[in-house]
Amino acid sequence: MQTQITPSYRTAPSAGQWATVDPIEDCRLALHKTAFRVVHPLAEHPLFSLDKLISVAQDAAKRPGDLYMDAGDLTLADTWGSVPPPQLPVAKVIEQLETAKAMIILKHVEGDPAYKAVLDDYADFVWRIAGADGAKLLRSPEMLVFITSPHRKTPYHFDAEVNFLVQLYGSKDLWVCDPLDRSVTTEEEIERYYAVSISAGTYKPLAEERATHFTLDPGEAVHIPTHAAHWVRNRDNVSVSLSLNMEFPNWLRADVHRANHYLRRLGLAPSPPGGSIVVDRSKAAAIDALRSVKRLIRR
Repeated sequence: MQTQITPSYRTAPSAGQWATVDPIEDCRLALHKTAFRVVHPLAEHPLFSLDKLISVAQDAAKRPGDLYMDAGDLTLADTWGSVPPPQLPVAKVIEQLETAKAMIILKHVEGDPAYKAVLDDYADFVWRIAGADGAKLLRSPEMLVFITSPHRKTPYHFDAEVNFLVQLYGSKDLWVCDPLDRSVTTEEEIERYYAVSISAGTYKPLAEERATHFTLDPGEAVHIPTHAAHWVRNRDNVSVSLSLNMEFPNWLRADVHRANHYLRRLGLAPSPPGGSIVVDRSKAAAIDALRSVKRLIRR
């Protein structure tokens, strides 16, 4: 099913403003549960032109872990790191994007005040959607810049963060699944994501039948709920997009899923988060205590 936007939204937000397409109260109810569209003021913004991003990428390459590159044809079933990085400097890869079949990810660019201002605007917007109570659970805003070749695919996966995929240059297609559909994303996969590997999500053909399809053009963005399986395909263009994220505190979900992973390895059938606040907090406390012990041992 493809979601459509009526042209009238384009005149709704004032210049320089993030805005929800649907009423913000509806988006507040959908946050973390269902994908929904928003609009933003960053379409073809000069901060994210390819010429500007070459220098940003060169800076990221100097910081350990802040530059990711790969190049090759991928299927939906592939995982991160399944194709090798190009044996070229990042500036050369960007210059050859039309034919490189490449994906470049720049992390922590918000160290530059100009990009930090963009991230701050996004965070204020998400906190407004979440409302006073919901905003208390959202922290650590983060910006990832994605620079990708024409027709490049981002394989099937899910994430832990509260995520908005934001299109700046070029167009792409996005498919998003229901995060609560356990025939697509199982409890065991979510537990392994937190306890073992962020590539724990396994592609299942039925996901293609159940996903909601979005087309993203510059100025448009989509909220991808936590644990919602999704994948992306560029159209016939070089694309620049942002993944703008916020995190939940560990005790809310992550540590409960980690505890369930270990309980399941003991042959138990643990209940997923949300069934009992007392049980969830006990599991999270046990994982936090284990984390503290590990820190003491490393000293």
